[in-house]
Amino acid sequence: MLKSVERLNHVLTIILNLVYVNFLWVLFTIFGLGIFGIGPSTYALVSICRQWVRGQSQPVFKTYWKYYKESFRESVIISWIYLIGGIVLIVDLMHVSNWYIRVVLFVISFMYLLSLVYIFPIMAHYNWKGIRIKIKMSLLFGFSCLQYALVLFLVAGVIYWAAANFVPGVLTFLGISFLFYLITWTANQVFTRMETMDAEELEDKYIHQNAKENWDEKTKSIKVSQC
Repeated sequence: MLKSVERLNHVLTIILNLVYVNFLWVLFTIFGLGIFGIGPSTYALVSICRQWVRGQSQPVFKTYWKYYKESFRESVIISWIYLIGGIVLIVDLMHVSNWYIRVVLFVISFMYLLSLVYIFPIMAHYNWKGIRIKIKMSLLFGFSCLQYALVLFLVAGVIYWAAANFVPGVLTFLGISFLFYLITWTANQVFTRMETMDAEELEDKYIHQNAKENWDEKTKSIKVSQC
């Protein structure tokens, strides 16, 4: 009984925090006049969601403000790149009638969505320098673990469709924060998996190298004894 109450309290705490950061996202986006605020606001939101996903907890407003300022310039530039790219793709899809060009545009749009899913989690998780490498890695992560992105699209689509049709008022309080919580949780699973694979690969290389060195030593000793 006590465990059930604790779990319920944990879930309610997460929901309240998501409502709070959703309000902060809107507030700081307006504070940045929209085009200057949406990037830093999203980066701060994802950074806080990453802490929650990884079991960390800090004062929400203070942490949000810290992340909002942390990569302000880079976040603004990245948000402009994706905003302009998205507008161009939407306009092209609306006006292009040639079917094979539309197919190409749909493929590019899918790549765009994959990159968009991972770009802010990558900014929050890794210390890579340069916008180009982050965009490149967002595509590589998206394609290397494509099944995660497809499940994310499906789950988010079903949840938001149900919310829009049955409880649309919820989207006012959780529309942005819950989506980015899902994105951050998914990205964290991908990052953890890739880092685990890298660690295992390094361990295998070390074991192989160690075995080879021991084998060489044994071979040398046998040759010496035969001489």
